[in-house]
Formats: sequence, C-alpha cells, structure tokens
Amino acid sequence: MPRYDYICQTCKVKEEISKSYSDFDKKEICSTCDNEMVRAINMPNFAGCFPTRQGWDKTKEKNWDSELDSYYSAVRQGVEPISTKKKDIDAALMLSNEAGKAFDGNTMGFKEN
Repeated sequence: MPRYDYICQTCKVKEEISKSYSDFDKKEICSTCDNEMVRAINMPNFAGCFPTRQGWDKTKEKNWDSELDSYYSAVRQGVEPISTKKKDIDAALMLSNEAGKAFDGNTMGFKEN
C-alpha cells in the first residue's frame, strides 16, 4: 500500500500515512490537534544530484543559461536574433554593428528607427 507524507497546517506535525488508491481523496486528520492535514509534495533526493532540466548535466545547463543571457542582452539592445543559439545571437549583433541598425530575425532585415 502506498505511503504518503501529510503535514498539519496548524501545528506543522508531519505524519506518514499508508492509504489505498481508493481512499486517496479521504481527508486526513492530525493526531495532535485534530485539524485537517494536507499531502506534502515529495521530491526524490538522489545522492549527489540536484534537480536540473530533464537529463541535463550542470555544464549543459550553464551553457543554456549563458545563451539565454546573451539573447536577452541582444533584445535589450533592440536586436532580434533568429534563435537563442549563440552563433545566431553573435551573427545578429555583428550584422547590427556593421549596418548601424538593429537586425530583425523575424523579417531577416533591419529595423527602421
């Protein structure tokens, strides 16, 4: 039978309760203060691992975050890269600097001031 953690919102007591799937919607009452308990959301803790994007390691996640930071920086400058990929961001910034106008990846042209 599955076991679930429940927490009393009043006295903060935590209890592990076994219940069948058919009783899943049944309310649980705190044995300490007789108030209703809510089911706690548990996240599995894997040794040495922390929640990241699905199947990503820390290096890939840092690269992704770096690309997004570069993209948002370009957008703040008025440049619209084609994608969030570093090569597209760099190309859009280079084209903008050469032309003296902001590149627009949606129209594949330059924005008029």
